[in-house]
Amino acid sequence: MVSSSPMGATCLSADICAPLAQKKINLTFFTHLSGDSQVICTASEMGVAVFTLVKSRAYPGSELHLQPSTAVISVYPHDKRPEILGAFIRSLARARVILQGLAYSPSAISVVLPSRRVKAVVRQLFEHFHFPAFASPEEFFDAQPPPKELVQQVVATYQEKVIKVYWILPQPDLDLWGAKISSRAILEEFAEALIDFGELGLKVPFLVANPGAGGKDFLLSFSTFRPGSPGDQGPEVQRILQAHLPEVRPMRLTPVAGVFLHGPHFGDRFGVAATFLQALARAKVSLLALSCTVSSISGILKQQELGAAVQVLEETFEAPRSQPGPRAGGTSAR
Repeated sequence: MVSSSPMGATCLSADICAPLAQKKINLTFFTHLSGDSQVICTASEMGVAVFTLVKSRAYPGSELHLQPSTAVISVYPHDKRPEILGAFIRSLARARVILQGLAYSPSAISVVLPSRRVKAVVRQLFEHFHFPAFASPEEFFDAQPPPKELVQQVVATYQEKVIKVYWILPQPDLDLWGAKISSRAILEEFAEALIDFGELGLKVPFLVANPGAGGKDFLLSFSTFRPGSPGDQGPEVQRILQAHLPEVRPMRLTPVAGVFLHGPHFGDRFGVAATFLQALARAKVSLLALSCTVSSISGILKQQELGAAVQVLEETFEAPRSQPGPRAGGTSAR
């Protein structure tokens, strides 16, 4: 489901996440961009019920669109390497997919797309990535359990009063970029720009892309930084974007901060996003962008609000005192 509201981020908890948590409905994918754009994914059998529930809580002037028969494809791990993200997006563009949502978190890169295009995308991914467990797309398809069996495998009940997480990771001194992508060709050029970011040693810890009004454009937001380098990378990012996307006019907000939560079982329990948003609301922290996918929640916020955000999240979630960052993994881009 794609939604927009004139209330922006203030509607996320009370009008979307909290009502779904009360009904014990899990969000498998959830993104937000500052302004008015959200993408919400649930199990297909809950789609109409979720649409009806959110619509009943929507403010006047809100727009909601139900997109049935969708799927989520995720690739992980990626270690914030923009060349992996670029190869992923290039695969989507070359598979000629109409994207219905894109999210990037410490745990995975995920895309929402029409179910009928899954095989085309997987075949493109095998062109650009090496997957050690599968020699070919056909071998991957043969290994997938039937949908009903897959649902049965993830049924679980959690009784914990305080949600446990592996870590709460703050990251200050980020740039936040925003742009509008209006065609598949421009999307592929953006993928090439990301690959160039990787060659400069830049990292991309956050990215969200949502359909724009009418589904004609794609609204994109991403953050960048260079490990161990306190200098301003903005001019370099601007130069690469201009070289690949001369018709796009990106906007930059700096400095901003990120806060990242990971697992252990966000993917198959309800109420995690609602708890996260309610905690930030208590601390009067405003979200600029949000990504919830697989087992991670990533939020981008004003730099001056990072301390308050971390404090309230540590009071709300149970996290180890030692909180390491995400580890690099074995997925490689070709």
